Amino acid sequence: MDTILASLTTSISNFKKNPSAAIKNAGKRPFAVLVNNRPSFYVITPELYETLTELLFDAEIEPTVRKRLNRLDKAVSLSIEDLK
Repeated sequence: MDTILASLTTSISNFKKNPSAAIKNAGKRPFAVLVNNRPSFYVITPELYETLTELLFDAEIEPTVRKRLNRLDKAVSLSIEDLK
């Protein structure tokens, strides 16, 4: 059995009949669309999608940031004028 990672669900039949109504009924909460009582896909708000992508980016960039912070003592101070 598949785990459903949302507290709200709808069937694919109901979703296909009126996707706008399903989204409106969910408010800003994510919901799973089920096919044969198994999650097929999730519907989320653009705001939640943005938050998730930012969290993923942070997780991906974190090792690079840590590596660079560890080399901070080797950094060379420059001014804008030095770069011309």
